[in-house]
Amino acid sequence: MAHPATSDRSQNPDLAGVRVPPQAPEMERALLGALLSDGAAFARIAHLVEQASFYRPNHRALFLCMSELDARREPIDLITVTGELRRIGKLDEVGGVPFLSELAAEVPTSANIEHYAGVVHEKALLRNVISLSAEAVGAASDPTARADEVFEKVQTGLVDLIGRRRGRNALSSLEAVKSTIEHIEHMKQREGHVHGVSSGFDRLDDFTTGFNPGELIIIAARPSMGKTALAMNIATGAAHASNARVAIFSLEMDVRQLVLRMLSGEAHISLQRLRTGRMTKEEYGRLSVHAGRLADLNLFFDDQPGLDMSTLRARARQLWLEYKVDLIVIDYLQLITPPQMVDNQQQWIAYVSASLKNLAKELKIPIIVLSQLSRAPESRGGDRRPLLSDLRDSGAIEQDADVVMFVYRPEYYKDLFKGKKDPQYEIGTQSYPIEGLAEIIVAKNRNGPTGSLPLSFVKEFTMFAPLESERPAPAFDQSVDFGDNSMPSIDDTPF
Repeated sequence: MAHPATSDRSQNPDLAGVRVPPQAPEMERALLGALLSDGAAFARIAHLVEQASFYRPNHRALFLCMSELDARREPIDLITVTGELRRIGKLDEVGGVPFLSELAAEVPTSANIEHYAGVVHEKALLRNVISLSAEAVGAASDPTARADEVFEKVQTGLVDLIGRRRGRNALSSLEAVKSTIEHIEHMKQREGHVHGVSSGFDRLDDFTTGFNPGELIIIAARPSMGKTALAMNIATGAAHASNARVAIFSLEMDVRQLVLRMLSGEAHISLQRLRTGRMTKEEYGRLSVHAGRLADLNLFFDDQPGLDMSTLRARARQLWLEYKVDLIVIDYLQLITPPQMVDNQQQWIAYVSASLKNLAKELKIPIIVLSQLSRAPESRGGDRRPLLSDLRDSGAIEQDADVVMFVYRPEYYKDLFKGKKDPQYEIGTQSYPIEGLAEIIVAKNRNGPTGSLPLSFVKEFTMFAPLESERPAPAFDQSVDFGDNSMPSIDDTPF
């Protein structure tokens, strides 16, 4: 069900320049006549149209009268509407009793009222589009206008109109429960399959069921742990496994550096050999094959440095409008430029975090954001595994995120294993050699379990991969309530 096309724009004077504004006066009459014949049908169309949806002034005045009667829980019929219009002094403006009687006689039934309302709604949307375009011309013609501000204004208006075209109004409990049960049945039919955008890592998808619409996913780590490599692996994995369209905003590396890393991982050729061009004939052949495969993926890169939140939001909307992207990856949060007037880093990060979560909900796609961790793990005793409290600059990141994942490589802290022969590191109940071992810690998961999974980090190819010894993971403990994001009983035996 769509939202009413709010037509502050549809009645804009700028429409005067349009020879024949989109309108359907006969459908407006049919809709109003159906309501006079069956006032109870008002509830069936109230989510689609409002006063401003009507083009003719007398139709708008008549519908407003009906809306006010409905708000007071009074019946809507020829007698009550005539009396109300007479009371407020609008009867002659509408067209008088003959006009109302004519409307009621034209449409004696409300059987097709949803169709009438849909056409009226559609024409109002088209008028809104015309008016939005006129506003854009006016804003861009202002000598003091800034292009980025005009872009954002236009994009905001366009996304709003798209939301009204496709959006839903509030649901009753009956509708909500029915929709949820249908979703559960759909998931049951797809048991064993990912429901959101796949990460390309089966065990990670077991935790998240894929990255789902509206989610904000944080991947955080200390420097040199490989958070960018993991994010790029997920981006290519999503494009491969889900045929997803992925937008990548790289505020740190340029696109060539990112593609070199991707090619190194995809073709299994040393990144250093790619950079220098010193490859064997066989490696050149492998590179050619995987470069073609990578080129065929739906990946879109934006490596403009120093983006502020307003510009980033505008560019994300543009990619969503143009390519219908399914997933956005941003590397990384602390490099988003704050406005000059902001002098409190925590407040700024909190604003960016909330803005990115709102953007994910607005576009109805998951957004993965990389983030730095504070130095706390370095000064803390023990194994220096990161905690949620280590998220740098603001606790708001933890609050806004649906999923928080940490990348931890124990071999980075070799001093912890000094003097040990064949040092091992435990993940759950299983021990692993620390060389090339990575632990992905799902520290927060709003809609599922938390826990850890082991991966292999191949430094030569700057890529993560499942451990060779892994086998399918057992099912999660069904007795655990995940509502508080507590740690479930997960057998961490590698799969």
